[in-house]
Amino acid sequence: MRIVMFGAGAMSGIYGGLLALNGCDVTFVDTRPALVETIRRDGLRLEGVRGDHVIRVNAATDIDGLAPADLVVVFTDSNGTADAARMAALVLKPEGFALTLQNGIGNVETLSTVLGASRVVAGVSMNSGMSPAPGCSRFTNAGVTAVGELDGSDTPRIRGIALMLADAGLASEVVSDAVSMIWSKFVLNCGVNVLSAVTGLRLGEISRTPEVDALQDRVIDEILAVVKAKGVTLTDRDPRGSIKDICRKRFNKPSMLQHVEAGRRTEIDAINGALVREAHALGVPVPVNETLVAVLKGLEKSRQQALHGPEIDYVALEKAAAGE
Repeated sequence: MRIVMFGAGAMSGIYGGLLALNGCDVTFVDTRPALVETIRRDGLRLEGVRGDHVIRVNAATDIDGLAPADLVVVFTDSNGTADAARMAALVLKPEGFALTLQNGIGNVETLSTVLGASRVVAGVSMNSGMSPAPGCSRFTNAGVTAVGELDGSDTPRIRGIALMLADAGLASEVVSDAVSMIWSKFVLNCGVNVLSAVTGLRLGEISRTPEVDALQDRVIDEILAVVKAKGVTLTDRDPRGSIKDICRKRFNKPSMLQHVEAGRRTEIDAINGALVREAHALGVPVPVNETLVAVLKGLEKSRQQALHGPEIDYVALEKAAAGE
């Protein structure tokens, strides 16, 4: 199978690397030229729970010249979904389709608008990883990947995706309610990622810091109030218990914390920011989540400035402000 992976970050590297090791023709497309050049020159390095490998794969900054693909796997952050959808429409074979394994809500809708709902399948990954260096993915925790058709049907292609993942060493299952699956992962991300990103704490450290652990309960209270008002049935019958259990047992860095540390734009708008938008539409008060989103936006801006921006002349800014 010819597969194009949109995004070449930690999780994309895990999935694409393992699929390539199992015989799939995999090409990574990422907008970062230095990252693409590293993969081309040195290969993709995969470390962690599935062993250490150097995998020779194709990599490009755009789709120009790529052979038509059977499958596109969208692993960009949510900020890049619209661009990925447009590229997928150009690179997929007529019978090809896209699988989203992204965090947050709204990605399925964006892809469906461009490709048509019949050419999109949804997935949720309970694996975790990190990228210690460009072109290197470290597989830190192995979990299940759930995949499903948007209409809930049991089709040969969704069974084929699950089997392909399983054969590559990625445990998988087919689910009948993709919306519930996505919202269950969304709830988990909302309850964990932003707290890690604004505090700098790993998951297990959140659980073991009483003040932050208590704050997490307030975050979860608001999340579940939105879920109830929305009328969504979660696949996870005890989301609070799942969030707390993961934070007790794991010490990985969520992608949002990794992005803050690297001075990259985060996915806050598709996670807690999306929760806040849903809450406003439903008339549900979510002051804790609103505060965390605002704090994260400020932290994101300051880190980007510190790591990537020019030095700021604050004296000049104060003079300009005085004249306003």
